[in-house]
This record gives sequence, C-alpha cells and structure tokens, in this order.
Amino acid sequence: MVTIYFDKQLFSHLFNAQEEKYRVLREKILSHRDEFIFLYSNAHLFDLQQDMTDIKYEEMDLMQTIVDGNHIFFENPNIMVGKETPRSVFDNIAAINDFSWLDNFDLSQITKEQREVINNIMDISYKDLTGQLEFDWLKKRAPICSNEVQIDKASFTSFVKFVKENFYDNKNSYKQIRDNAIKNYNPALITTDCESIFNNQLASSPLGLSFIETIKATINQVGLPTSDASTVYYISYMLLDLLGVSREARKKVKFRNMQTDCMHSFFGSYCDCFVSDDVGIIRKSKTLYNLFNFETKIYSIDEFITKFDEAIKNNQKSAYVFLEEIRNDYQQRKVVKEETSAPYILTQLVSTHKYFGYFNHMLERKSKDETVIILYKNHIASQLLLIQEIEIIVNRLVHAFNDLGAAFGLFNRDTEMPQIKAGNWGRVLRLDDADIGLTTVKDPFRLCLWIKPKPSALQ
Repeated sequence: MVTIYFDKQLFSHLFNAQEEKYRVLREKILSHRDEFIFLYSNAHLFDLQQDMTDIKYEEMDLMQTIVDGNHIFFENPNIMVGKETPRSVFDNIAAINDFSWLDNFDLSQITKEQREVINNIMDISYKDLTGQLEFDWLKKRAPICSNEVQIDKASFTSFVKFVKENFYDNKNSYKQIRDNAIKNYNPALITTDCESIFNNQLASSPLGLSFIETIKATINQVGLPTSDASTVYYISYMLLDLLGVSREARKKVKFRNMQTDCMHSFFGSYCDCFVSDDVGIIRKSKTLYNLFNFETKIYSIDEFITKFDEAIKNNQKSAYVFLEEIRNDYQQRKVVKEETSAPYILTQLVSTHKYFGYFNHMLERKSKDETVIILYKNHIASQLLLIQEIEIIVNRLVHAFNDLGAAFGLFNRDTEMPQIKAGNWGRVLRLDDADIGLTTVKDPFRLCLWIKPKPSALQ
C-alpha cells in the first residue's frame, strides 16, 4: 500500500491516543511518512464542524502532520489532489447544511443540467407530498425536459428551506421516509453480506428492479443526462440505506452523517486502502467496492495495524528478495487469461506477492523477438496515480538496488516531474541478466515496471 485514507474517527483516535495501540501507530506513521501518502477530504472537516470547541484545531494540526497537506477533492469531472493544510481548507468551506447561497442564487443563470434536475426534483417532491406519486414511478414516470425552470425563486427558496428543516434539523423525517421505502420496495428485507447477489435479488421485490437498475432509474428520474462518479456513488450509497439492504440502526441514523460517511467511502475508493472503525461505513463500502469492482482494501483499525506493519516490513526487503518473488511467480506460470494483440501474445499470470511493496499484477508480453514481463497495480484504474507516489516507488527501487552496489540516483523533482507531465518519462536499470524499466502509461494512467530478461536468463 502507498495511498491511505482514514475516516475522521481514526484521526480522532490518533489525536486522543487513549489506547497504547494508537500511540504506537501514530509514532509508526510519523516515522514512515516518506513511504506512504495519507490523504484527507472535506468530509473530515464537515465532521469537525460539529465540534463547538477549539480542540478541533488541534486535531487538524495533528492531521496535517500525517497528511502533509494532501487534500483529495472532487472537481467535476475529476478527482484531484492538492496541497493545502486542513486548517486552511476548514476556514474556507461552508457547513454541509449551510444554505446561505440561496440569497444570491439566480435561477436565470443556471445550466441546462441544473434546470433539468431542479424541475424533476420539484415535480417528484410535490407529487410525493400530495400523494400523487405512483408506486412504480421509477419505471413509469416520464422525466421533465423543458427549456424553462418550472418554479419561481420564492417557491424554490421555500422548498430548500423545507428540505433543510426536514432532513437536517428534524432528525426523524429521514427515518420515516426510510421506513416507508423499506415497507414498499423491500418488504422481504433483502440485505447484503457484501456479496453482489443482493443486486439481482432486489429484482424480485415489488418494484421489479435490481439494485443497479434502481440506481440508473433514479439518475434518469432526477433528470441527469450524464452522471459523474460522485453522483453515481452518492445515489448508490444512500439507496443502500434507504432500501434497507445495508442500513444504519434506526436510533443512530442521521441524514447529515450519512452524507459525510458517503464522502469518506467515496474518496477512500481512490486510495490503496480505506480505514474505518465504523461498522456501517465498512459494510456499505465493502458492498459498493465489490459491486463496482474497486480493488481498494477496506480495513478496521486493528486490521490496518497488522497490514501497516506488514507493509513497512515489505518495503525493507532487498532487491534480491523482490526479484526472487517475481521470478517464482513467473516460473509457476499460473495463467489467468491469454489474448493476442498482434504482434504480441499477452498472458496474465497469477501474482502471489506485492512486488516492491506496490505492484500486484503480472503480464507477460511475448513477441517473436522478445519477452517482457510487465508489473502494474490494479486492473481497473479507478485509483489515483500521484507524482509523489511515483517518487516513493522510484526511491524504493533505487535504495534496494543501490544496496547491491549499484549507483542509481534518487527521484529528482525538478527534472522528472515535467517529464512525467509531458508523457516522456522513464527510468532504466541495466543488470547482468535483464534490463528493468519504470514508465508511466496512459489510458489508464498508471505506473508500470517492466523486466526484459536477456536470452540467457530465459534458458
């Protein structure tokens, strides 16, 4: 693992350090910051907004010593990472339930997509409140498509205030809505144990839609012609609770907390691992990561402590040990799949190790003239690849091979960062029996390590 996302609760445990395991973990994290990248998001700060004391600023300072300003955020349509301290971001974000933007909101200046969303949400809400919304509206209702906003500013303002009062101020409204949704659409109480089977099981419910079909229908009904990753994830996460397939305890559930939990889960999916001690977040995240084929690992704090120790130890292996792991898996040759893409034969092989503490997939690319072993991380590149991440892996390889007597230079940000951004970066290590290279590839953007054995090494 390299990129790590803790939910807010974990940072609080590290800050308070009331148990020995948290004091030990905090020291290990601070001692090995050069080997890992810890990230935070606005969700941490939304959680901290509920702290009415100044202790939250001390917690943000501790967070900064761990994350080093690595702020992950969504900027449609991309996930971005910038450098800014939690305190600085905190001072510039509104509360999650702050609707002061209404004062200057101009309906005549909104985009076509915003117009569609407002028209449809208002129509659905009005019909629901007046008892006119049909039971199977997700399947039968025709979404509104209009060139005009079908509501005036005063009515829209009243509606938003109604939402605020009933979803943020009144803690029971969402519970009642969820009770009715489960009664109507999931009366058999189909639940998930983090297996995707629940997706098809829901098709036997009264609505007759699988979970995936319900997500698509909801997006369509809201009037979104295209949906970004954050919208799809938000709707998916909320539907898990609303339909009762993975719900919070009734006494505990709060709409506001559901939103921030969803944000933590969403941003965590872009990292190597997501760590939480909240059973609800873990359960929903495992369900959605499995459903969407994300390779992010989800750990409780105790699981993470064990995995973090393993990662630190793994990072300290010699180049000889790393190469032996690669050689053993390659020689075992357990084929996952094989395909031809002229002039190459591409063979995916089973990887039983995390090579150099990072790469976990092995591909053999064979042609008439050469054989190349390509190592990379993740089949589905939903995760980020940060230049800081590339720097960590480059320096890890440099230290490993220099311990064998080589003389390779550490990552040079001034010269190599522009090369990476321009797409012409690469590192090559020439050894007696093979050439080893590091390069980045696009579509998807990821870091690859390739090994080109010399003919004598393959005999």
